[in-house]
Amino acid sequence: MNKKLDKYLTELEKNYSVRKGKDIIIEPKIRTGIYPLDYVLDGGFSQYSGGHMCEFYGGESSGKTTFALKVIARYQELGKICVFINAESSYDPKWATINGVNNDEILVIKPDTLEESGECLLELIPKVDLVVIDSITALVPKAELDRDLTEKTMASQASVNSPMCRKINRIRGQYKTTVIFINQMREKVGVMYGNPETTSGGRALKHLYDSRVRFKTGKPIDIGSGDKKERIGMEINLFGKKNKKGKAYRKGVIDFYITGEIDNKTCLFFSAIKYGIIGLSGKTYTYKKKKAVGKDNAIEMLTNADYKAIEEEIWKRQK
Repeated sequence: MNKKLDKYLTELEKNYSVRKGKDIIIEPKIRTGIYPLDYVLDGGFSQYSGGHMCEFYGGESSGKTTFALKVIARYQELGKICVFINAESSYDPKWATINGVNNDEILVIKPDTLEESGECLLELIPKVDLVVIDSITALVPKAELDRDLTEKTMASQASVNSPMCRKINRIRGQYKTTVIFINQMREKVGVMYGNPETTSGGRALKHLYDSRVRFKTGKPIDIGSGDKKERIGMEINLFGKKNKKGKAYRKGVIDFYITGEIDNKTCLFFSAIKYGIIGLSGKTYTYKKKKAVGKDNAIEMLTNADYKAIEEEIWKRQK
């Protein structure tokens, strides 16, 4: 059987790029440093040939752009080239800096039309490591831009996105570029039963994505009480709707503060308890030779080096 396979391989190599599955080099994924997001993505963004096409979608103020900026910051730490396609005029250099982005090392592009952004993306995929598009909904097709506001336009975005997706699939196989598409939630008109929520851009995009991550706000984080109560953050729930690069349908929760900070340590702490890395007896938490009574004391007891070691151990035990 192997001799026949080798014969076919030799014949096919004359006209096609062919490899045996065992010869495909498996490279580690890029972790974002945000444990719940990496967990939902099953280890981070894939670096296999073909790259990783991912959609961040959800309601307004659910953390999509901010988390994309944190991903950019992580890629920049690794010396990778990042581009932000600024369709919504949502790129704020000050907020980007707060989230760790080096403004001197990022390219920000403002396209006029959906077609222009598509051509730009096709040109960027072979040349850069990460592209963030914010957002799909804000990209206006040229046909819609040229019409009067009173004229109805049916599926104008979808009609452009469909051929664009085919072109992307043709070119992406040779490269390892990560592309994050940010999308907004909409509601279908006239839906009486079932979930009316949907995302814009047409169905072709949903097939293009390797993974889709739903962002949804959860419980508010407040300080004070009564008239002095002040909101300082909120829980953000992440849900992996699709993942062709790993396990799908994973869920994660993280505390996000309006200062731009995220509580990654607490997520790692509870995951470490789940996997038996941190012991719990009554109210006493134990990690190696360190002990503390009470959750808050235990979280504070552990150093940054401890949390890095804990994260590595968690990934080992998940395999």
